[in-house]
Amino acid sequence: MKRAFFFIFCVLTIISSYAGTVTGIVLDEQGNPLSYASITVKGTTKGAITNTEGKYTLNLTAGSYILICQYVGFKKEEKNITVDANILVVNFKLSIQEVTMQEVIIKRGDDPALEIIRNTIKKRDYYNKQVDSFQVDIYIKGLVRSRNIPDKIMGQKTNKEEMKNSGFDSLGRGILFLSESQTKLSYKKPDKYKYEVISSRQAGGGYGFSIPFFINFYVNNVDVFGDINPRGFISPIADGAFRYYKFHYDGSFFENDKMIDRIKVTPKRKNEPLFEGYVQIVDGEWRLHSVNLKLTKNYQLQLIDTAIITQLNSAITEEVWKTQNQVVYVAANTLGFEWTGYFKMFILTIT
Repeated sequence: MKRAFFFIFCVLTIISSYAGTVTGIVLDEQGNPLSYASITVKGTTKGAITNTEGKYTLNLTAGSYILICQYVGFKKEEKNITVDANILVVNFKLSIQEVTMQEVIIKRGDDPALEIIRNTIKKRDYYNKQVDSFQVDIYIKGLVRSRNIPDKIMGQKTNKEEMKNSGFDSLGRGILFLSESQTKLSYKKPDKYKYEVISSRQAGGGYGFSIPFFINFYVNNVDVFGDINPRGFISPIADGAFRYYKFHYDGSFFENDKMIDRIKVTPKRKNEPLFEGYVQIVDGEWRLHSVNLKLTKNYQLQLIDTAIITQLNSAITEEVWKTQNQVVYVAANTLGFEWTGYFKMFILTIT
C-alpha cells in the first residue's frame, strides 16, 4: 500500500511539473496585430512580449493562471487559463483605451494637468531612489533593417551584387543587425551595476548604439542614446519642466481601481532637447504608469531622424513599481541610406 501511494505521489509530482506552452496573437479591434504588447502572469513577474506580427509564446508549469495583456493606449484585458502538457492558444483583442473628462473645476483658467505634473515632480526624486537594490532577468532584442541603399554613398559606388549575396534585395532592403539575448542585471545603490549574459545570438555588423536597458524618466536629464546624445533630454517631469513644456489634461481612465491621468506633452520651442507625446500618471500616487514619447531632429536628436519610446510600468509590490517593458523605435535617412529599427526590453523576473 505504501508503495502504491508513493507511486501515485511521484506520478502526480511529475505531471504537475510538466511545462505547457501558451501561445497566441494580440490584435486591435480592426484585426491589426499589436507588436510589442505585454503578456504577464498575474501575481508573478513571468511574461512575454509580442513580436512584429503580434504573436507571443509563454512556457508555464501545469496549473491555473490569469494572463494580463497590456499595450500603451489600449484597455488592459485579463483571461483565466489552465495549463497542462498540451499547447494552449490564447488570443487577445484589445480596444482603444477611452478616456473620460472627469468633473474637474478649472479655476482661473488653469488646466488640471498643471497640478498633476506639479505633484508628480514633487514625487520624482522619491520614486527614483525608492529601491536600494534589485536583480532582474531581461529579454532584449534589437533589429535594424535597411529600406533603401543608394547606388552611391559619398561618391563611392555600392556593390549591389555583394549585397545580394548577403541577403539584400535589388533596392538594398534587408536585415543589417539582429541581436537577441537574455541578461541578468543586478543593481545596488548608488550606481553599481553588474551584467551577466545568460544567452545571446547576433547577426550583422551592429551600430554601436549605447541604449540603456530601461530609460529612466525620474531624472532631470534622460539618457536615451548614450554617446550619440551625451547631453540627454529634459524629462517631462524634470524640476524645470514648466520652462520647457506645455501640458494638457487629456482625460483619465481606471485600471485596478486606480485612476490614470493622461497628459499631453508639447515642447514650448524647437532646438531644445525635448520630448513630445503623452505621459500617463497614477492619480494620487503621482507615479508614471506609462509613456509614449517621441524625439526628432527638431529637438536635438542626432544621427537619427525619429525615435519613439513606449514604456509600461507595473507594480511588483504594493508600493514599488518598475518598468515592465520598453520599446524604442528608430528611423533615419542619411544621404539616401534609409533604415529603421527597434530595441525592445522586457522584464522576465525581478527580485
